[in-house]
Amino acid sequence: MHTDPVPEGFTAADLPEGFLEHVGPLYTRADAGGAGTFVLAFRAGPQHVNRYGVVHGGMLATLADTAIGANLARTGNGVDTTLTVSLSLDYLAGGRVGDWIEAHVLLTKPRGRVRFGQCEVRCGASLLVRASAVFSAREVQSVR
Repeated sequence: MHTDPVPEGFTAADLPEGFLEHVGPLYTRADAGGAGTFVLAFRAGPQHVNRYGVVHGGMLATLADTAIGANLARTGNGVDTTLTVSLSLDYLAGGRVGDWIEAHVLLTKPRGRVRFGQCEVRCGASLLVRASAVFSAREVQSVR
């Protein structure tokens, strides 16, 4: 396990999903861009890399998918479920053990039954992945 500190402003992500417990820990903070989104991040450890010592594409896809979906789920009042319909990724560079990797999200259609978002996964100034996704959302009706 890598012991570098978590950057200032990040806290443990509260994303209650069994699968994420296996790939984490994940961290979050408000995005400084002011769009009301949050950044999702992790410190790459030996468990995150492939046989070439590069962060596994599946881990980067999981980070992008989770970041977009969780941000979309937060946009509506009472959203119960956001499910991935489509996820498209362009892998541009690789991360290594010890790297702090962040997913920055842009919500392009944050409301409605079908929602769209984009994500850039970065390590410092280096762009690792560019992703876009479509989600299906089921909104919970409030009871009055």
